[in-house]
Order: sequence, then structure tokens, then C-alpha cells
Amino acid sequence: MTNRLESDNKASLSAGSPEHHGHEYFEQLRRKLRWQLLVTYLLPLLLLSAYFHFEYNATLREGIDNHLKSVAENQRNTIDLFLRERVANLGGAFQHEGLTFPPDAGLMEKILAELQRESTTFVDLGLFHSAGKLIAYAGPHSSLAGKDYSGEKWFMHLLTQDRSFFISDVYLGFRNKPHFIVAVRRTVEGKHWVLRASVDPEKFGEFVGSSYLLKDAEAFIVNSRGQRQTFSGAASPDQKHSQMPQRSPDTKVSEVEVSGRKYLRALAWLTENEWALVVRVPKDKACAPLVNARFGMLGIMLAAMLIILVVVFRRTKKLVGRLEATDKAKEDLRGQLFNAAKLASVGEMAAGVAHEINNPLAIIYEEASMMTDIMDPQFGQELDPDDFAERLAAIKEATMRGRTITSKLMAFARRHEPDPEPSDINLLIDRVFEIKALDFKVSNIEISRDYATDLPWVMVNRNQMDQVFLNLLNNAKDAMEGAGRLTVQTRLVDRWVSIKVGDNGRGMTPEIMEKIFYPFFTTKGVGKGTGLGLSISYGIVESLGGQIKVESEAGAGTTFTILLPCDEEAQMASGAPT
Repeated sequence: MTNRLESDNKASLSAGSPEHHGHEYFEQLRRKLRWQLLVTYLLPLLLLSAYFHFEYNATLREGIDNHLKSVAENQRNTIDLFLRERVANLGGAFQHEGLTFPPDAGLMEKILAELQRESTTFVDLGLFHSAGKLIAYAGPHSSLAGKDYSGEKWFMHLLTQDRSFFISDVYLGFRNKPHFIVAVRRTVEGKHWVLRASVDPEKFGEFVGSSYLLKDAEAFIVNSRGQRQTFSGAASPDQKHSQMPQRSPDTKVSEVEVSGRKYLRALAWLTENEWALVVRVPKDKACAPLVNARFGMLGIMLAAMLIILVVVFRRTKKLVGRLEATDKAKEDLRGQLFNAAKLASVGEMAAGVAHEINNPLAIIYEEASMMTDIMDPQFGQELDPDDFAERLAAIKEATMRGRTITSKLMAFARRHEPDPEPSDINLLIDRVFEIKALDFKVSNIEISRDYATDLPWVMVNRNQMDQVFLNLLNNAKDAMEGAGRLTVQTRLVDRWVSIKVGDNGRGMTPEIMEKIFYPFFTTKGVGKGTGLGLSISYGIVESLGGQIKVESEAGAGTTFTILLPCDEEAQMASGAPT
């Protein structure tokens, strides 16, 4: 063996030693190494930066939304309490000692003063009888006394509803000035009386907007039609806010656009009436931390990239320089290096054979030892033919595995794979069916074959395609779990030979379908499958320039489709027209 290697080496040296690489070669090598190292280092950095960027942004945005929601809910509760207190104030005034119907002169002014001590938002006070006439008034709009309010919506609503109080939307009314009213109904001696107080919306708006804790935010009230109830400047009661969502007990945070500017808006419905609190903040202000974080991470990433660029350029320049110097200095030793490389390959091959063959040999030894012990009379074990058959099968499988290993090693030694050859797919499928015929018959599986008669030949490795078809048929049988129907169809589809293998078994979920071509993924029980069949089949079909697809539905079966390209060389070899 040594003499043969030496003679081969001498023959290669006599034919001419390898030519020394020039400077241009090392320049190309330097550029190639730089690109490879940059991709190797920068791609994970970019992916990690993108991942942490989006995760951090999502977490921070969620925190901003939750904070805005918390602010809106707290302020909503405060406003609900404010309105309940105003209703309670007015209800207490209705029970005022000395109040008669109609009241004595000066009593209304006294009650109004007491109410204003409770809250400066009260503007005036009026008492109505059931016909809607204002019979007593205290406040700055004395001209309202004697007015008929029977046609006012708030008055009619209060008299007809079950609740004894009513809070209106902001409106102009007889005074032609924005205000809203809090009214309380009371029945005295069988007659309805209404005590109404108007509330200054500007002061109420100051109260609404004074308690929130979010910088650059604004808070205001809108009714169910989106009309603002707290406003300032040129705002009016008819000013529309935006399209209102349906009433919900949950506080909603959303993104809205107002006058070309985007806002984050929290909307919380009040419990006392059909009002909603809106707390909104400009998106650019609220998301300023996001922008700062983005720039911070970008700066860190750019700094890391710059460091990587400097290191890669310096190291590749230094490394390739050393390689170029080494190449020039050791040009006279190349023959010895080739011989050393061959010896190293032989050593690796020997180590690989020892490692790979050891596993099946260990299985054979273990099973044979167990069979010997069972047959030994001193152990008194009963001979079980089925157990022996299983152990013999394990020995056979281990032997075949060793045979496969040696075949692969021989193929490696020959340095070539079996060449594809022109093949009739229909005949290949039938050949696999012959192997599985008895198995399918015992399992009560009905076979349906629908072959195209004008199918062109394809260039494939027949043994590999046998393995692909065998894997698909075995999977179909396992999926049916007993009796069933298996269909195989071949067609010519746009210069592709299509092979469909379908079953009416249990099918697969979309989650399983995403993983079936992964190595070692299997849905079979322990010891019933390796998870390599489909991954190997996928690799074989892809190596032939083809495609393998799967369609399945849980409980409705599975169909695998293989597409193999037609080949003019195969047609010429088969004698079929191209």
C-alpha cells in the first residue's frame, strides 16, 4: 500500500508540481475572507439587534399604553365621584330645611350659596313644577325666571326615566351660553318637582384636565356622539371629536389622527351618564423613549460594527499576508504536503470506520449474548420464538447498517456517487409496490393506481427513488392505522413529471406539516420511527432538481406530490419523443 502511494505521489510530481499562487490570488482570498467574516460576525449582530430592538420597543410601547390606560381610568373614577357628589349636593338641597313649594323669597339664593361653597362649578339654581315652568330661580340669569322648560329634552327625559336624577350634555339653552345641568326629581304630595343646577363647563373642564399625570397629554369629556363636553377658546358644544366606539366597561387605547397629527388615545366611559373621558397625548411625545432607545441601540450597533470592521480588515490582512509568505517560503515542500494530506485522509478514514462500525457490532454482540444466555440451561429461561425473532431482526438490522456504512465508505473511496439513469417512473413505483404487496394485503389496504401512459422518462438514481417511494408508502400505511385506501397518480404537468401519493388516514395539523421534513421529527411512538425518512426523501428529490410538497387535513388524509423535471437526455435514451 505504501509503495503504491509513493509511486502515485512520484507520478504526480513528475507530471509537474503545483504552480505558485500569485499576488492577485491572495488579494482575492483576502477579499473573500473579509466578506465571509463580515457576514459571519455582522449578520448575527444585526439579527440580535433587530430582535432586541423590536422586543424592547414592543415592551416599552405596551408600558406606555398601560400607563395611559391607568391615567384614564384613575381620572375617570375621579370624574365619576365628582358627578356623584354634585348629584348628592343637589339632592341634599332638595331636602333643605324650610324649603317649600313654591319656596319663600331669598331661600333659593341661600341654597345656591351653600351649593357653591361645596363646589364653585355651580352657576345657578332653579325649581320647576311638573308642567315645566321655572317658578323659582337664583343666579346671574334672572331673565330665566318664568321660562317654560316643558319642551326641553333634559326635562322630559328626567320625568320619564326611572332614575331620580339627570346629567345633561353641554348645550346653549335659553341663556345662549355653553353649560350643562344636574337635575334632581322629587315627588311632594303626589306632584313632581325638579331642582336643577347648571354647571360651568370651563371650570369642569379645568377639573377634568387638572388631575392627569402624563406629560404633554390633554384630557376632556365627549358624549356618545363624539361632541366635546369640556372645551376652551373657539371650541363649541357641537365640535366633533371623532367617531366613537361602542360603549365598553374596558378602557381602550388606540392610535388616532387629528388635524394631520397622530395621537395615542385612551377612552374610558363614565358610569354616571353617556360620557367618555378621553386622555390623549401626541404620539411623538409619548414615543420619545422609543426614539431615544432606537438611537441608543443604533449607536451601540454602529460602534460594534465599526470595531468588527477594523478587526476583520486588520486580521485578514495579517492572516493572508502570513499565508502568502508561507506559500512562497514552502513552495519546495508542496510534494511532501500532498503526501501528508493523503496519509491524514487515510488516518481519518480508518478512525471513522472504527467508530461507525463499532455501534452495529455492539448491537450484534449484545443481542447474540442475550440469545446465548437464554439458551443456557443453567439460567432456566424458556425459549420464546418471537423474542428470538426480534433479536435476530435487530442483528439483521445492525448488519445492514454496517453494510451501509461500508458501502458509503467504498463510495467515498471511489469519489463518485451512482450516476442517474433514464427511468420510467411508473415501473419504479410498481417495483416498490411488489415489495409492499403482501404487507398491504395483510393490512386490508386497497391500492388505486392511476398512471399516465405517455409519461416521459426522467434522469434519476433508481435505488434512491426506490427509497423515496418506499418511505412515502410506509408513511401512508402508518397513517391509516389499519384498513384504508392508498392512491398513486402520475401525470405530466408543464414539463414536470408529477407523482401523487395519497391516503385516507388520520392526516396532519398545520403545526405538524411545518416540521415533517425536519431530520429526526416523527409523530410515531418511541422505537417506531427515526424521523429521517421524509428528510432523506426531501434531500433526494431536491438533488434531482425536483420538488416535494404535502397537502393534509386532520382526519381527512394526506397527499404527497413529487415533481421531477423532464430531461431531453432521458428521452433520447428511452427512444421516446421529446
